[in-house]
Amino acid sequence: MFGLARQAYAALAAEVDAVIHCAAVTEFYRTGGSLEATNIAGTGHVAAFVAAANAVLYHVSTAFVHTTVDGDRGRTAIGYAASKSAAEQVVRSSGAPHVILRPSVVIGNSGTGEIAAFQGLHRVAAGMFAGIVPMIPFEPGWPIDFVPADIVADAIACVVQNQVTQGEFWVTAGEKALRLDEAVAVVVEVGRELGISIDVPRFVPPEMFDRLIGPVFLDALPGKIRRNMLRMLEFFTTYLQSGQDKPSSLDQLVALGARPLPVQRESLRNTLLYWAAQSGYGPAETERTA
Repeated sequence: MFGLARQAYAALAAEVDAVIHCAAVTEFYRTGGSLEATNIAGTGHVAAFVAAANAVLYHVSTAFVHTTVDGDRGRTAIGYAASKSAAEQVVRSSGAPHVILRPSVVIGNSGTGEIAAFQGLHRVAAGMFAGIVPMIPFEPGWPIDFVPADIVADAIACVVQNQVTQGEFWVTAGEKALRLDEAVAVVVEVGRELGISIDVPRFVPPEMFDRLIGPVFLDALPGKIRRNMLRMLEFFTTYLQSGQDKPSSLDQLVALGARPLPVQRESLRNTLLYWAAQSGYGPAETERTA
């Protein structure tokens, strides 16, 4: 009951006609049951409130809800996607009117780059800036799907304001996603603009890295760097290794009045500039491209 007394809970339910459920643990490496407690059981509590309020539930899931892994790499990070998949089932089983929205990787504001908490892509950039990513064991042409935070928020607001009461919407770049080598080029470009010497990582076939390079390369790294490298590999493997474009509902949402997707390259550049300024790589007033 959200920690409320019964009377307060009932009074709140009487006033609510729509619930936007964004709360979730999004750290891929969480253990100890917090993913399940928040992402699954917590969603159940929200769905129960929606039913009590006779309201509509707008549930924010993830575009990686159907992600699977093949082999050992990715087993840790897959817990987040699995918890969101289970949460969707909780929503569908609740009997309440609901809309499911599935954003892909969320980056900073498309214009300012600002974001509340840095995410996996920022950690990858940090590794490249630090010179610990000499190679990337993935195909350079794979799509790397991300969406600015303001576009995600606008998509959610759009379905609420249009009183959409059912359906599933993929808030993704889809076929407009950058390819992995294009995204890496943006990171290198931003780093060099800030006076950081960055070598372009070499792309190697995943099977070659796992069989021949990885065992030797990773074991030679210091402990902290090795852990960070393994986390980056987990992130790529679990959430970016698809080789296929994500489905996207943005055109449908734009027809309802939502904002269209800005130029992906500029959005990524802006979020990297914001991250760099906040991380001490450049001045806070670093010029950003709108």
